Amino acid sequence: MSEKSFARYNDEKTTSEMLEEMLSRKRSTAQRRWRILAKALMGSQESVSMNAEDDSAEDEVSVRRFTSFGLLMVARTEKPATEPDSTSWYEYSTVLENKLFTVQIRRIKKNFTANELIGFNNTGNICVWPSEECLAYYLLKNRQICQDARILELGGGMSCLAGVIAAKYCDPRKVTLTDGNATSVNNVRSIVARNGMADFVECGVLQWAKAAKMFRAARSAKTFLHPQSNGLRIKSWTGSGKDAWKILEKVYDVILCADCLFFDEARSDLVETIYGCLTNDGVALLMAPRRGTTFQKFAEAAVKRGFVARQIDRYDANIWSMHLELLEHSQEYCPDLHYPILLELTKQKKTPPG
Repeated sequence: MSEKSFARYNDEKTTSEMLEEMLSRKRSTAQRRWRILAKALMGSQESVSMNAEDDSAEDEVSVRRFTSFGLLMVARTEKPATEPDSTSWYEYSTVLENKLFTVQIRRIKKNFTANELIGFNNTGNICVWPSEECLAYYLLKNRQICQDARILELGGGMSCLAGVIAAKYCDPRKVTLTDGNATSVNNVRSIVARNGMADFVECGVLQWAKAAKMFRAARSAKTFLHPQSNGLRIKSWTGSGKDAWKILEKVYDVILCADCLFFDEARSDLVETIYGCLTNDGVALLMAPRRGTTFQKFAEAAVKRGFVARQIDRYDANIWSMHLELLEHSQEYCPDLHYPILLELTKQKKTPPG
């Protein structure tokens, strides 16, 4: 073998090894991501959480030790005799400005099948995450954001806590609560009924990949025009999901999303779904921890899509104070995993030049 051929062989071997290493790392990352649900699959009651998505991290999954900022008091409450053993009801409450705010939330305990986990993140069925708690509390203290607004919550999990609180106390015009999992959505329907909001709150299964595909197809075809001023909309639903059709044919003034940014595979679909569902001059409020670079990557993808993005670390004095206290006194608290940052996305109305 000539010297030149030998060098080329080594280059090809090196490239091949690099590709194999990258593929192996990708497979390993995917396995670690789904390990967050392993205990749920096996029926374990121990909570789990995902660590930062960092290539240098020894393991991306850890026991979920930090569970709440204590913003809402949680007390178990009586459930109807007809309720299955796999469910339990809790009262979430807080007092602000000498006024009591309270909602009834049903939790579910379920052993998930593999089929239920394919295609979307199911971690919202395991517990209520701190980001949901913080977003709900933030909306209670800034109720004017949702007043007389059409609200959509994406990826609300088994509770849609933020959307339920907005519906009950923020005087919205209409509220739509969604998740990609039918188990979550059915549970949220029970929550809505128990809180007496079924007349103006609707619930539906919405998976971002399917929604994004429809929006991209509509934008590419440039044939389906919606009477709203934000341009292309889906005029007909060719799939089998009636829930999705009802959701996607409308536009929303405010979109809520808590702790949904840590899956790389869903990033572009979530951005596209938010953009397609949000009316011009509407706002999306997303709360999530940084988790390595996942938060920043999502913000960058949103800006690239056309949003004006504003990242707010100190969005509430009480939450920030608790964050500082936890930093000083709690060994279990890790800001990168536990402190939610508020990402405010604004969809600006496009005006013709001149």
